[in-house]
Amino acid sequence: MSRPLSRRVAASVAAAAVIAGGVGLGAGTAVAAPATGSLGSLGSLGSLGSGSSAAPVSDGVVPQPGKSYPQEGTGDTSNIRVTKRVVGDGTVAPGQVVTYRTTISTTGHPERYINKITDYHPAGFTYVQGSAQVTAWHAIGGQKTEKVTPQVNANTNSVTVSDAGWLISPTGSKTLTYEVSYLVPRNLTVGNVHNSGVAFDVSLFGSSQNFNPINAWVKIRSQNPGEAAATGSADLGFGSSNPEGGTTGSAGSAIINDPAGFIGDIIGNALKSAS
Repeated sequence: MSRPLSRRVAASVAAAAVIAGGVGLGAGTAVAAPATGSLGSLGSLGSLGSGSSAAPVSDGVVPQPGKSYPQEGTGDTSNIRVTKRVVGDGTVAPGQVVTYRTTISTTGHPERYINKITDYHPAGFTYVQGSAQVTAWHAIGGQKTEKVTPQVNANTNSVTVSDAGWLISPTGSKTLTYEVSYLVPRNLTVGNVHNSGVAFDVSLFGSSQNFNPINAWVKIRSQNPGEAAATGSADLGFGSSNPEGGTTGSAGSAIINDPAGFIGDIIGNALKSAS
């Protein structure tokens, strides 16, 4: 091995060790905070939460010819309509971040108050801590978007937020929107689709309104060249751009899930580029 090549490989190994060590220090298993009614500020977007690395992973569903798997699903109960959508084009690559957006509105009077909303994600998806946010109507300021502290339950594949009562009303188009992001496992089968769901509680209703699944599907696609070369992750805070806001990336998750493989890839790339 030539001296320049030796130096390049050594530098790559050292860089990988530094990155891996940093992630090990900064991305430990987070303890989900209890749900509260306050719309407080969270820490930096991107550190991984829910500790679901050991949770079962679903490989989804093999699409059947002639059957539709829409990225948006809708449900109705009384005068309330709920719509859940996969943000973007409805696809995500293994190791990347996917965002779901749920909107609850009224189709007419009377006004309603929503006390709790739960997002159900595919098994094995990991909540990106700090990503949960709610857009709701306020007496002062009208519709506002604020970060919320959810209760994460890896056993039920759910992320829940609660409040004393978010108002939804046909007067002034007052709606409630809940948005949350997840890191997708690296070992999912490309081409398969994964369903998701939602549930919510309404003041004066005797039970939760459950739409699980709601048929808001995400399709697993191959990584594009930018994602394959990216060194970002939900934890590190950089990576390929999401067309509707936010960042995605996979190297951080690669370090967490397979540090030896990650360092091996760097060494292999260094050898390849030097040849």
